[in-house]
Amino acid sequence: MKKITLQVVIIVCLSIVCLGLLTACASQTGITQTKKINVTATDAQIKTINMQGQWKGEDQRETYITETLKEFEARNPDIKINLKWNGDFPNGRAGCLQSSIDQFKSGNISWDVIWLEPQNYLTIADALNNQDWAKEYLVDFESVPGFNETQKSFILSDPQFSNHMNGVITGPYIEGFYQPFFYNKKLTDMIGIQVKDKDMTFDDLLGYFKAVDDYNKAHGTNYSILYDAGDKTGTGPGRAQSSWNIFQSLFRSEFSDLNELKNTAPSAKKMAAVRKVLGSLEELSKYHPMMQGWEDFQWFSTRSYVLDDKAVFTAAGASWMYSHWHGLDPVKTMKMVPVEMPVYQPVNHYIGGYNPMFAVAKNSPVKDEAISLMMQFSTPNNAEKWIRYAKAPSGIHGSISEAGNTNSNITQFDTFITYITDKYGSNVFDSKSVDYVLGDKYKDLTVKFDTHLGDVMSGKITADEAYAQILADMKEVDDKQK
Repeated sequence: MKKITLQVVIIVCLSIVCLGLLTACASQTGITQTKKINVTATDAQIKTINMQGQWKGEDQRETYITETLKEFEARNPDIKINLKWNGDFPNGRAGCLQSSIDQFKSGNISWDVIWLEPQNYLTIADALNNQDWAKEYLVDFESVPGFNETQKSFILSDPQFSNHMNGVITGPYIEGFYQPFFYNKKLTDMIGIQVKDKDMTFDDLLGYFKAVDDYNKAHGTNYSILYDAGDKTGTGPGRAQSSWNIFQSLFRSEFSDLNELKNTAPSAKKMAAVRKVLGSLEELSKYHPMMQGWEDFQWFSTRSYVLDDKAVFTAAGASWMYSHWHGLDPVKTMKMVPVEMPVYQPVNHYIGGYNPMFAVAKNSPVKDEAISLMMQFSTPNNAEKWIRYAKAPSGIHGSISEAGNTNSNITQFDTFITYITDKYGSNVFDSKSVDYVLGDKYKDLTVKFDTHLGDVMSGKITADEAYAQILADMKEVDDKQK
């Protein structure tokens, strides 16, 4: 009995000594022992979110992603994020999209958070043969408690944003953008072109194209006038995006009323505007603006061509091209100048909008954790960080800044964003489909339509031929719906 009592006394004494040492250490570090225990998770407790990443190599946008993920992991020590950039998949971005397609076809969810931009929606929809695939496979964030309050009010009130994903809000609208017409100032200075930074008309644009063509003839050079990409993989901003965006700007300037423009009902007035713009593209084509082989260009691997002085102008990419180009070559980027798109006549609206970038698989085994990660992207502090890093607006509510300006190092890219923001405010509209051009029932003709535009711009077909093909495409849709 005495022996047992002595052992108990020894154990108690040792316990008191150990407790004293732990308390002393805790007081020196300012962290209590209890707090240390609470932030430690065992391997069995840790959950992993598999996430497809976007913006690798795009300057501070990549930093924005990695910093946000690290902050989320620090706040949630029981959650780890396995990030794989979309460009790191076999076959690059196309391979990333294919991995999403494969998992929705099989039902085996490998990626809890997928990379999904509006222009990629149709690529996946076609592969799944399901235009409403988002409703079946993705979380609709409008139903997530607290999410609606994080987005700027027009994101949810204006159907243009949910229409990008066939009626589903697939995630936070991190990225805001405007559509510039870019020129390579080194080349325009050499050729002797003074490009207008605002109020550019179609006649101005036609004159710029002619000036490059005249210079090539006089000096025996072969500078391409316009960079465009066929981008048949569906991994870039779209088919023939320079041609499409020039078409859009001219087409839109025929409508002073933004609501009339956004209306997706078929319209004889809009078809007349389509025919008019096709004629203008044919006028531009006589100067042979397109680069040789443009139809087979993959946008992502050729987006540097204007930096490399292979073309003078481009509209294949929006204001976010700053991050793309700056990530490739910060010095060459500074010779690229964004200016207001050409129009027939001034209007009070502009090409621009806001994009979600990620979506959560509805059947993900860590759906709740993935939703929490998307909510991390939706904070006012994150919106401010985005604006500083990307030099672009954001659709996240609560950001102080609306444009891309910072207090120092103002660039031509900041100036453009500020100018467009001040001039047009929220009167911006973006559509990745031809729903507002031809009518909602014809929105699936977008790729064909863009291809026709590129063919006219390159001189492959005439405006009359393109218009006839567009009408035939529409008739085919009508016949199928009878």
